[in-house]
Amino acid sequence: MTDGRVTIRELTHESRKVFDRLQHERRLVITNAGRVVGVLNAPDPDETQLDEWAAAGQAPADWRDRQQGLRSFLAHASVRTSPAGQRAGSAAVLAEREETDR
Repeated sequence: MTDGRVTIRELTHESRKVFDRLQHERRLVITNAGRVVGVLNAPDPDETQLDEWAAAGQAPADWRDRQQGLRSFLAHASVRTSPAGQRAGSAAVLAEREETDR
């Protein structure tokens, strides 16, 4: 999928059309004399929803900081692997339940 392109002139003189396009294409590359000078990204619908919930007190106000902390943790967490043939994760939990009749 290629990004849509918009010239600075279009952005300046036809901004309403550009932002309408952005809602459909989600990402537009801004050019000046054929050279890329910027990028516009539409807001992530999930992030918008979380912002609304945070404003209403239904989600933590610092959810973005928490999300960044989780991303950082996952990026640096050690990877655990299981030997071939050994059940892992949910399959291991389900198998244990079956074996112990829980």
